[in-house]
Parts: sequence; C-alpha cells; structure tokens
Amino acid sequence: MKRLLKYSVYYLAVLIFIVFNVVLLDSLKYEKPVEEEIKPKIVLISHVYANPYWKQVRLGAEKAAKERGVIIDFQGPESASVEEGIRLIKMAYAAKVSGIIAYVQDETRYNDVINKVIEGGMPLVTVDSDAENSKRLAYVGTDNVEAGRVGGREVIRQIGTEGKVAIIMGGKSVKNQIERVEGFKSYISSNSNIVIAAIESSDSYLLEAELAARKILNRHPDVKALFCTSALDGLGAAKAVKSLGLVGKVKIICFDDLPETLDNIEKGIITSTVVQQPYVMGYKAVNIIMDNIEGKTTKGLFITDVLVVDKENLDEFRKQQQEYYNESQ
Repeated sequence: MKRLLKYSVYYLAVLIFIVFNVVLLDSLKYEKPVEEEIKPKIVLISHVYANPYWKQVRLGAEKAAKERGVIIDFQGPESASVEEGIRLIKMAYAAKVSGIIAYVQDETRYNDVINKVIEGGMPLVTVDSDAENSKRLAYVGTDNVEAGRVGGREVIRQIGTEGKVAIIMGGKSVKNQIERVEGFKSYISSNSNIVIAAIESSDSYLLEAELAARKILNRHPDVKALFCTSALDGLGAAKAVKSLGLVGKVKIICFDDLPETLDNIEKGIITSTVVQQPYVMGYKAVNIIMDNIEGKTTKGLFITDVLVVDKENLDEFRKQQQEYYNESQ
C-alpha cells in the first residue's frame, strides 16, 4: 500500500508537469510578437563636424525630426574636405537611408554623386551651400552673393568709400565662400573707391583665421576693415585685432551669430555681423524630405533672410533669439 501511494504521487507530479507545459506552449503559440516602429532616418552632413555653426543647423533638423517622427544622423568631416564630404554622401546612399541633407563644398565635384542619389530614388536637399546645376530636390539657405553685398554695404557704412580693406574667407574653393566674396567685391567696386588689399583663407578654422588676420595686418597696416566670410573667421580676426592693439582702428564685419561673436560686438571688438538662419535651414530641409517621402512633391529654392547685427540692435537681437529658441524646444 505504501509503495502504491509512492508511485501515485510520482505519476501525479509528472502529469501536472506535462499539463503545465502543454498550457504554457499553447499560450505562447497565440502570443503576438511585439513589433517596434521603424522610423525613417535622414543623414545630415555638415561642412565640418565640430563647427559650432552646424550645431544650430542640427538643432533645427532635430526639432523637425521630432515633429515628423524621423531620426537624424548628424555627420561631417573632422576637417574641411571635399573627398570626405562626397564619401559621406556615398555611405548614406549605400546604407539606404530615407534622405540626405548635404553641404556642398565644390559644386562641380558634388554634382555626379548628388545626381546618382536622386536617380536612385533617394531625396537629397542641399543646405547652406548649393549645387544648383545638380538634380537635388531643393536648396535651403542664404543667397550668398546677396549676403556678400550686404557685407560690402556694411563696410562702406563703417569706413566710408575710400581706403583699404582685406578679406578672410572660410575656404578658397568652397562655393558659398566664393559667392560671398563675389557679392562683396561687386558691391564695393560699384559703390566706392575702396581697394581690396588681400584675400586670405582660414578653411573655417579659428587659429588659421587669427593667423590670416595677423598676416594681413602686419603686411598692410593701413587696412581699415576686415571682412570675414565664415563663422569662425570673425572670432579669429577679433583675437588678432585685440592682441595687436587695433580695437576701434580696424573694423571687423563678419558672419553668423555665435555667442562669442555677439560678446565681441558687445565689447566693441567686432563691429557688426551678417546673421544667417542655420536653425531654419535644418528645420526646413527635414520637412522638405519628409514631404517628398510622404508623396508631396516639394522642390526648388528656399532662401533664408540675413540680418545685420551691431551694437545698436544687439540686445533686441539676443532677446528675439532667446524667445525663438525657447519656443522651438
């Protein structure tokens, strides 16, 4: 009897184990797998990855991405490089991302890769610097020739129509830099007797901009103003002018609204800056790509305005800038 009871308990345990597993397997059979939403991914390729100007473009792109349900992959060369910029476009295309936003350093060398991307069915928008002879969907950014003319007008307003000036540009082969210089020279030659004593390049590096400014001011001590065409050029020029004791004697007219640039305007070292809208560029570019992905054809030119900021309107500009960014968060 004892032995029979022992076997009964054993068989009962085995039976419970089998029934439990059958029920468990049956429940798993009907459980639906969890499907995670796969969001589109847009690659944003900057001029130089660490350049602070591009952080503003990225912020705008990320704001639009949040609203449209897309992921932004921010990339860029460690230093200004046409080859690296093109390589990053090719990598994004090979990875079959949903769209590409690209800065164009040299239009003639970018056109082929941009056309290949478009012909492959992937939307591509140029930003800040264009390739208007390519098949890109759209360009979002400044009219750089006109922005150069604005800089020329500002120089004449500050020094008059006589004397010497010099130019520091972010890169001698970079399209938007060439266009700004072109617009500047056109306006100066049409509206003054000002002589352009020198043109130097920084390749958009702070130290190189400072060295370029020192070189110009040492060779041409009678230069009245420095026109600087990229975001870090003005800061480099400010360092040189300050260290050489030329604050107030040499005017600096530069580009963009980095916090350090605005601080230098407040201190009277930089006299004015031509401010673009990098945040709007990133925001608009993402929306154009998403419109096209969702079947709404959006293409063409989307020109963003520029504004001259100097000591007179600095406080108002900072206030508006802060309100703008607060609203966009």
